[in-house]
Amino acid sequence: MDTNIKNLIAGILLALVPAFVAYVLFGIAAGAVTISGILFLVMWVGLSYSYYQKENITEQASSMFFVLSIEMLLTPLVFLIYTFVFTSGQTTGAAEATGAAIGGAILVAIAFFIGLPLAGVFYLISKRIG
Repeated sequence: MDTNIKNLIAGILLALVPAFVAYVLFGIAAGAVTISGILFLVMWVGLSYSYYQKENITEQASSMFFVLSIEMLLTPLVFLIYTFVFTSGQTTGAAEATGAAIGGAILVAIAFFIGLPLAGVFYLISKRIG
């Protein structure tokens, strides 16, 4: 098989992972499935082209892990936005808003303690591969 076709196929397949993660994160933050779907397609096409431009599959995988590390760093922000949106839109009383804020703070803390180590691992993998 030609090298360009291998790079294209690998780029398309590797771009699916960060595009799907961005789709899920944006869907959580905004709650808009249509916009998340558009973001998925834009990221999939853009990352596929970006990965296709790399020399070989190891550089493509390195770039994928780097993008994943950035996305993992953004997970606490995503859940913080989700907490603000939920608290402002779904609560009516002061007690409900306080409970939602406390729950959101716990959710952000969990996302921080999961997202930060995963971001570090993905970053180290990207540097080790590349």
